[in-house]
Amino acid sequence: MGTNSASIINFVPTARGTQRSRLQRTESRHQRSLLALVWDNSRDGMCLTDAHGFFVKVNPAFCNLVGKSQPELIGRNVSILWTERPAAGERIQRLYEHRFRSLKESSRESKGEHRLILSSGEMREIETTMSIGFADNGERLMLSVIRDITKRKTVERELLKSEKKYHDLFDFSVQPMFRSTPDGLILDGNRALLRLLGFESLEELKKIDLSNLYDNPDDRVKLRRILEKTGMVANIELHLRRTTGEPLTVVEYSRAIRDDDGNVIAYEGVLEDITTRKMLEEQVQQHVTKLEFSRQQLTELNTHKNRLFSILSHDLRSPFSSILGFCDILLNEADLSEQDRHQFLKYIQESAQDQLNLVNRLLDWSRLDTGRVKMEIKELDLAVLAQRCVNGLLGLAKSVHVHVESRLPERVMVQGDEQLLQQVFNNLIGNALKFTPHGGSIVVALRDCPDNHWEVEVKDTGVGIPDHDLQKLFKVGERYSKRGLHGEKGTGLGLPMVYEIVHKHHGHIDVESEVGKGTTFVMTLPNPFADAGSALLVVDDEEGVRVLHSRFLSRAFPHTRILFASDGQEAMDVVRVHKPKFIISDYSMPVMNGEELIKKVKANAETSSIPVVIITGVDSCANSEALMKAGATEVLQKPITPEQLVTAIQRIVSTP
Repeated sequence: MGTNSASIINFVPTARGTQRSRLQRTESRHQRSLLALVWDNSRDGMCLTDAHGFFVKVNPAFCNLVGKSQPELIGRNVSILWTERPAAGERIQRLYEHRFRSLKESSRESKGEHRLILSSGEMREIETTMSIGFADNGERLMLSVIRDITKRKTVERELLKSEKKYHDLFDFSVQPMFRSTPDGLILDGNRALLRLLGFESLEELKKIDLSNLYDNPDDRVKLRRILEKTGMVANIELHLRRTTGEPLTVVEYSRAIRDDDGNVIAYEGVLEDITTRKMLEEQVQQHVTKLEFSRQQLTELNTHKNRLFSILSHDLRSPFSSILGFCDILLNEADLSEQDRHQFLKYIQESAQDQLNLVNRLLDWSRLDTGRVKMEIKELDLAVLAQRCVNGLLGLAKSVHVHVESRLPERVMVQGDEQLLQQVFNNLIGNALKFTPHGGSIVVALRDCPDNHWEVEVKDTGVGIPDHDLQKLFKVGERYSKRGLHGEKGTGLGLPMVYEIVHKHHGHIDVESEVGKGTTFVMTLPNPFADAGSALLVVDDEEGVRVLHSRFLSRAFPHTRILFASDGQEAMDVVRVHKPKFIISDYSMPVMNGEELIKKVKANAETSSIPVVIITGVDSCANSEALMKAGATEVLQKPITPEQLVTAIQRIVSTP
């Protein structure tokens, strides 16, 4: 199996159809010297093996690599490098012989990487390049060039480990991170970015133009200009939208990446979701604004209170000087005549009555201003209230020769507290009587009523009020009060109470006056039925019930057209054509019952906002909670009164 050194050195790769020329023989001597030099000094291990895997020749680098000397290798099978076990050695030898035949037939090199366990137990990773050639004696041999790549593979594994470490740091970061093109396409993004924007996968996000995610696409243009100019942005606030359309506020920290020529080729950065923080900041700001408003109100109230207390301390204290003075005279002067005694008692009575009136007014105003008066809201006709007040004051009006009348038409309907609104008319008409001379007139009338409001005026032909006093009338702290033409005293709290009452009814009151010609108070109150619409739909399979309901509704809404349907299916046909403002429907009906009607109405975008009132019987299988969930606005139980039906509609109308 051995061969001399010359035959080893003369080993050349297979070259089919090639004849050695005389020139080649001459050159081969030079090649031998060169090959010997390469063989002995190569850093790569090299060995020659025969067709059965026995070592024929090894170079010094190979011996150093495998940790064995030339005598230990020459003539031995390559399997000794991997194992000393006979069975395993035979398997390795068969594999080697198979590789030898494959290379022989293909005449090509074969490369591979392997792990080599040395006899010392040390592991080496090697890269092997194998090829078939001829020795000078014509024997086919395999040349194996073996390079130790242990360090290189270790470095590669460390690089892969480092790459995985930083890739995991990127991919699993809780902060959304991205890399994008200047044109607005995502190159890379982590999982937090996908969650933030609402995308399922990075591939899906890569198809999106980032400008489409901006609430204002111009923000993307501005951001790009900044990055082009400065190379980075920090803490810039952007308004985006998720894939669902939900608004999103983020802060971006990013930089521009440039190539060797200084051209921007990409952006990379981090986003911070501050949507919740911004919402909280807005809420805090709203609370701060409300607190500031409350502070201003409290300041005004304190000023108002101090002014009021100053006035009241004078008004409450002054009469007591007179009362105590007369009481002292009555107690200490025994020679008073009966006439003087009666006169002094009358003064005391008048002063005490004035004080009682003042205290009562003050208590009424205080309870109203602090919300301690519980308002009982119901449907009221202002014409009825005004006429009742006029009737109650006719005797006083005749005694001072003043004509008083109400010209309000019927059905000036409002939602309000009867006693409080009655007090408004009593105050306004009563004040007018104090300052209207003999032969004058006081008229309560309805003005034009734009914007779904009633405008009711109380107009007199009295002495009028100077312009500089008009602004004092409704301010309790000003305590504007004058004696009437017939000596009537006032507390100065009547008109401030009127203002508070009207304000609590979501209205307002104004005054117009000209000295010597008269005064007009204009009270504006909302008309809750102005939006009731031109049509109400009554749905019931019994004709008598439909007629009865229509009479109730016609009285409450005289300008409203009443439509009818005998079941839910017929009702839907009416709804599609007329779009009524309200639907009042029975629950139990053939073809389509009330619950099915609700679902049909609510399922249509054009009719879903129409309120539906359902009327059920005591023994009905209808569940009120289920009807409300289906979309019913109100559920009433039979038997119902006209007031219940009208009140239900009024409640719906008055609900914002």
